[in-house]
Amino acid sequence: MLSYEKPSVLVWDIIYADRVGVNGESIDPEADSDFALTTDHLAHSGTSTVFAAVTSDEYTGDDIHDLGATRPLTQIYGDTSQLFGDSHVILPFPGLRESGYIGSVDAPRGSGGIVRRMPMVVRVGEVVLPSLALQSVMRFWELEDGDVEVRIGDAIILGGVANDRRIPIDEEGALLINYRYEPIQPGDDLGDEMPTVEYFDVLVDIHQKHVVEAPEAKGPVPLEGKMLLVGEYSTDSGTTPRSKLTPLVYLHANVLNNILANDYVRSVPKGLLWVWIALVATLGGWLSLRRSILWAMVYSVAVAGLIVVGASALWISGSWWIPMVGPLVCFGGSQSILLAHRVRAEQRAKAEIRGMFGTYLSPVVVERMVKSGEQPALGGVSEEITAYFSDIQSFSAFSEVLSATQLVELLNEYLTACTDIIQESGGTLDKYIGDAVVAMFGAPIDQPDHAYQACRTTLRIQRRLDELREKWTSEGDKWPELVHQMRTRVGLNTGTCMIGNMGSRSRFNYTMMGDNVNLAARMESGAKSWGTFNMVAQSTREACEKVGGDEIVFRPLGRIKVAGRTQPVPIHEISGIRTDMTDQHFACLAQFEKALAHYHAQEWTQAAEGFVQSAALEPLQPGRDPGVKSSPSTIYQQIVRDMIENPPPTDWDGVYEMKGK
Repeated sequence: MLSYEKPSVLVWDIIYADRVGVNGESIDPEADSDFALTTDHLAHSGTSTVFAAVTSDEYTGDDIHDLGATRPLTQIYGDTSQLFGDSHVILPFPGLRESGYIGSVDAPRGSGGIVRRMPMVVRVGEVVLPSLALQSVMRFWELEDGDVEVRIGDAIILGGVANDRRIPIDEEGALLINYRYEPIQPGDDLGDEMPTVEYFDVLVDIHQKHVVEAPEAKGPVPLEGKMLLVGEYSTDSGTTPRSKLTPLVYLHANVLNNILANDYVRSVPKGLLWVWIALVATLGGWLSLRRSILWAMVYSVAVAGLIVVGASALWISGSWWIPMVGPLVCFGGSQSILLAHRVRAEQRAKAEIRGMFGTYLSPVVVERMVKSGEQPALGGVSEEITAYFSDIQSFSAFSEVLSATQLVELLNEYLTACTDIIQESGGTLDKYIGDAVVAMFGAPIDQPDHAYQACRTTLRIQRRLDELREKWTSEGDKWPELVHQMRTRVGLNTGTCMIGNMGSRSRFNYTMMGDNVNLAARMESGAKSWGTFNMVAQSTREACEKVGGDEIVFRPLGRIKVAGRTQPVPIHEISGIRTDMTDQHFACLAQFEKALAHYHAQEWTQAAEGFVQSAALEPLQPGRDPGVKSSPSTIYQQIVRDMIENPPPTDWDGVYEMKGK
């Protein structure tokens, strides 16, 4: 009946194998004979019929050399052993082979049981057969086996009226299917190119139109010159990338559509893909070595996401097939190696930082350096810091009254107290020079309030020394009177210094150098000359007040010219924390300031009287407080007496020139 509509090719995705009973005789041979006659009738009316065959690893009774009208493909170039296939085949029964053609319906499942590739040629022993789809287009374009050239790993080239059309295949002779149609139920509308109908309905429509000749008969969907695929929906199904349950006849329909429309999956050249992955991985490595580990991880995730999104977009828009598993695994592996290397390098760097700075930085500062990820600039870098120098008053006398054991015990207790306070405040221990402590604030990591912290540290150390003197006094005869009166002087200066590891290649020290460091040392040694235990330069006071406001109170001591410098330097005493100071202390500072104004105005009598009054108010009194031998007020009383005896020139600018260091 189909001959009425004159389809070009009738394709059966059903295996009509020879049905044999237990006695070896064919089952219903009359029906088989009628089917064979119908196939022959279709062939004579211009409709070619293609039947399904499938390979098998067991002998089926069918002879691969008994193919009837079908001719094996002979123009094969490449290694046929790589083709998909098996040793035997299940063929349609002999009557169908005589007038019909044979095509393989083998559809091997890939990962997840999904059919992604369809073998276009299959190997049965040494014979190569076309697939059901390939045989169908050969019949559609009336091609013989000599018109088909198979280049394994490249393409199948169809000659004749197909005009050398190429079907891309891989090393196994398979085509990567470009799925365009995926109906779920019979009758789903896929458009004019591939309508889906019930086979029985087609036969009824043809019967009504051509046999009954009913006036109202509309006839079936147009079949003339078309290929008609017949397959089962209910029992013959599988999984495709677009559906978990797909009638397998649609695999062949999609393959036929790919061939007829030249709508193939376009694979990105592997070489280009791997070059791109290598470049992205290299760029990621180059960038990750210069950024944080978190940034490197974000980059890796972003690139992996870009690969997935980009591959999906190219597939949807242009059927470009980009394998994602291999590139993602390689990219992820390379980034994992880089991240592991980075983590190892950072752990090594952290260990180096701890080893390098752990002996002269507080653990808190060391951990802050480690967490910041900043590698200290070694070998010398210019930074603004506050230099700290301290020295025990009259320490040379201690060695005369203390045994070596006592001296070591005393120094260890004192230096531990000083160092702990310095490091708790974020300072860096530079070195010990006997009883002297040299430290810096603001390096090796940035400390915006370094001057403020240095001033507070100075006051804390003086308070701690007060506590130590009480402790040593309470220990009775263990310590001589000199220890009970122990005092320390501190000098500070803020400015740009050279910071870094200095010394030889085999032994070096993280230290500071420069004129501003020398000035800090002069502040410490000059404190004795001014009767104070805390003396700082003008730059330190300004930097401290910029951060702490008036929290810390300073007493101006005038301007001096220290040894080795030509320019005068304003100097100040750190008097204390404003909230801790007494009214008497504030009165002392006010009276001292008035007397100092008379001094600079060369009003010697008023200055002398003013310093006598401020001396009586000084918080530390000579003869009363342990270790106190003078005060700024008493020192200025002596200076005023010297000025009266030896008046300065009329153009005197108020600068006092220190004679010693």
